[in-house]
Amino acid sequence: NESDFLMKLYESSYREEPNFIVLDEMNLARIEYYFAEFLSIMEMPNHRDWLIDIVPDTQPGDPRRLQNGKLLVSQNVWFVGTANKDDSTFTITDKVYDRAAPIEMNHRAEYVDAPYTEPINMSYDYLVGLFSEAKAVNPISPKSMDNLRKLDQFIAENFKITFGNRIMKQISDFVPVYVASGRSEIEGLDYMVTYKILRKFEALNLPFLQDELDELLIVLDRLFGKGQFKFSIKYINELKKQI
Repeated sequence: NESDFLMKLYESSYREEPNFIVLDEMNLARIEYYFAEFLSIMEMPNHRDWLIDIVPDTQPGDPRRLQNGKLLVSQNVWFVGTANKDDSTFTITDKVYDRAAPIEMNHRAEYVDAPYTEPINMSYDYLVGLFSEAKAVNPISPKSMDNLRKLDQFIAENFKITFGNRIMKQISDFVPVYVASGRSEIEGLDYMVTYKILRKFEALNLPFLQDELDELLIVLDRLFGKGQFKFSIKYINELKKQI
């Protein structure tokens, strides 16, 4: 059956511009069950291996880009998912969180009266070129990388949670683009540490880690400047309120 999802996924292979597929309320079912194949293939270094099984065999008259029952997921596709946290939804697991870039929306944003601007046609190749340029122009400073390693060591020793190669790569990809967008390196690092690492603290036995949380606040100030890691400090203080 040709679903809207499959149709748009197939059509994207004929387009040059970026394509965004939005999946609303993803955690009404267990994400790692129905989206597991996508989560796995999108980490393969060879993009030619980004193949999704559609049908078990080949038939005459199959769509042109359906090869041996498989469809190649184009590089110009991004998946955006929304999720709520309540009793009617499933918990989002680390397998999903570790492969995503979370954005939490807990407050209504202020109204913005944006001026009219002409639309811009942007190809996928052009956008990727901007990402590459950002990484070349705004690499994370050696001092910040050294401080990240020190922070990783402290968290590993006290909370038994590590950054890992996947998250370090995501930080290296994200922060230069964040800086190119007009924000600071420290703020970009803070955002990633909060939503990629500190988020995992929710699964810990926090009442027995109050002293460690207090020490973590001191370590953040010492490594990155007093009060500079605003996202992290706010998140840790919220965790402490739950104890």
